[in-house]
Amino acid sequence: MPFCTGLALLLLVVGMLEGALAARGFRATVVDSPALWARERQRASEAGSHALILVGASRAQLDIDLGALADATGKQPVQLAIDGSSYVSVLADLAADDRVSGTVIVDYQGGVPNPDFQDASMRYVEYWRHREHADTTYDFQRMEAALAAWRQAALRSYADGAGPFAALVSRVLAPRATPQYLVTLPGRSRDADYSRVPMPAFYYQRVMRNAGIEGLPALPDYAAVDRALEDRIHGLPQASTAKLAENAGLLAQMVQRIEGRGGKVIFVMFPRSGLVRAADDVIYPRAVFWDRIVPLAGGKGLYYADEPSLRDFTCPDGSHLDVRDKRRFTLALAKALQARGWVSKGT
Repeated sequence: MPFCTGLALLLLVVGMLEGALAARGFRATVVDSPALWARERQRASEAGSHALILVGASRAQLDIDLGALADATGKQPVQLAIDGSSYVSVLADLAADDRVSGTVIVDYQGGVPNPDFQDASMRYVEYWRHREHADTTYDFQRMEAALAAWRQAALRSYADGAGPFAALVSRVLAPRATPQYLVTLPGRSRDADYSRVPMPAFYYQRVMRNAGIEGLPALPDYAAVDRALEDRIHGLPQASTAKLAENAGLLAQMVQRIEGRGGKVIFVMFPRSGLVRAADDVIYPRAVFWDRIVPLAGGKGLYYADEPSLRDFTCPDGSHLDVRDKRRFTLALAKALQARGWVSKGT
């Protein structure tokens, strides 16, 4: 009886906390991690030719609806994109695994691909490789990661790696707590709700970060901010083309290995808007990078601006789609790939 009473009180407290968080607009969200990525990486090997593997950075995570992609293609989407990271290390890992024979969609990023660049993707790949060749200790770690992901996906009080006490103090009791605009789903895709961020300040911050522009002086209004950023963007230097052919050749080896066992590699340039697109056009001119690297790499390439059904999507922050547009974009992308004969439904 005391146990039942204690359990009932616990459930009541949890329910009240979850209700309070929901009332303030907070959502349950998992914490991305090497362990969570490794779980999806395992699926990429196990699904074989039925896998539709997403590789790249935040655009592939935010712009693609995995459910819509599965419905449109009949394949098993696998989200391996890693925020703020290069696609090269992950593509190399997939190429080295003879079990990977599915379709790989690469979220193409501007500039020369650099196999030696050290970023989070290297850490994720190394974790996966150690787990593959380790003892059963990693089985327990995998179970622990799965349980943590389930708890985070089900309960708002564990969102973003927090716990009930932290959620109570910083989100329920704090008068100015702001609900998160970014939610990570159990399959590692992300939803971005830009109605929850202060615009256009958030947009300008993204422009400056993407373009590598330092802080601006105090300006009287947003029109002045626009003009100042446009001036800075026009003066940006083009990215270096050193080792372009050499590194594209390394990509070609990865593509050949995957396609040699029946897979496909498709490079996709995802939408950009406004000053983010303007900066990319200056730093990474299409004719210098995309138009040279993709043919040298030997993969198939789809540039969003070349496809009528994709070119008119607007990125609220200049770089990513809002959650309200991701399903429509995903279906349009799947249809465009199918029209080119690069993805066949269920095969």
